[in-house]
Amino acid sequence: MSCTSAKWEATQPFPRAAGGRRTPGRTPRKAHPEMPPSNPIRSIGLVPSTEVQFLGSLMWSDAESVRHVLRHVEDDDLEDLSARIILLAIRLLIASDSPHDGTAVGDHLQRSGALGGAAGGRTKKLLVDAITSGSHISPISYARAVVSDAYRRRFELLGKALVEAADTMPEDDLLPLLRQAGTGAVAHSKRLAALRGEAAA
Repeated sequence: MSCTSAKWEATQPFPRAAGGRRTPGRTPRKAHPEMPPSNPIRSIGLVPSTEVQFLGSLMWSDAESVRHVLRHVEDDDLEDLSARIILLAIRLLIASDSPHDGTAVGDHLQRSGALGGAAGGRTKKLLVDAITSGSHISPISYARAVVSDAYRRRFELLGKALVEAADTMPEDDLLPLLRQAGTGAVAHSKRLAALRGEAAA
């Protein structure tokens, strides 16, 4: 496929996956520490985010591999709201034993109205980016990276919440808040350990 054809294909709602060229003159982003050293299939355009690559790998993987990974990934592990919408669509298709490739996910989102309006336009773009991300390796590598990022983000948000709570919440509510946060962090740690094949701390 020529470079011009690849660019045209990337503008379509649900293009064919391809090993298109990177945009000339762009500096590739550094690999995530949880990611494998290289990807044999190049993405079309800019190097996609870890969340986009994770979604792409799910849509290109077999159903059993996806089921295994999704047991340990929560929707809110993804920071991007559009990415969460796509992940939920994949999860629902897998649960119903339906095809979960890019075309099937796009059709599901279209029928549910998730691709309408400005927010839907962002979701459609992210879906196209995921389909053309070149992420054809096992989704577990991307899942580790996504859940690891979310684990650190959890503590960042918790710290901010505790600072605010120290000033605004009743004293009797402070310890329950901390306990609830700790319970959530422990559960998150166990999910990450399971993805890495490690014993939970």
